[in-house]
Amino acid sequence: MQEYLTGVAVSYFLPRMVGAGRALELLLTARVIDAPEAERLGLVSRVVPPEQLLPAAIELAEEIAANSEFGVWMTKEGVRANIDAPSLRHAVQLEYRTQMAGVYGDNMAEAFAAFREKRPPSWEPV
Repeated sequence: MQEYLTGVAVSYFLPRMVGAGRALELLLTARVIDAPEAERLGLVSRVVPPEQLLPAAIELAEEIAANSEFGVWMTKEGVRANIDAPSLRHAVQLEYRTQMAGVYGDNMAEAFAAFREKRPPSWEPV
């Protein structure tokens, strides 16, 4: 995938990120945008001052890592697959299969118990 991240595939990725209309506007005008506009358009998830970049990235990584390893893995796989899903029905079927796979093992029961007991979950590794 690395070879596609050089700017050549912008016509593929940009409409998926900001919608076709906004993508066309950005591509046809070649307008340079600043960080706040990139955030408003959904190109970046948040904007922080330069000195807060590493702490913000670590905080986000810790928040993700606190979740079930299986859940994070399947969420990433599902989003990647469903970006190009041929229909809503296909996307829902993939999510349903993933959710069903998630109930095997102890993580689902642990999630419910941790929620009820108001404590962080202790996840079973993949």
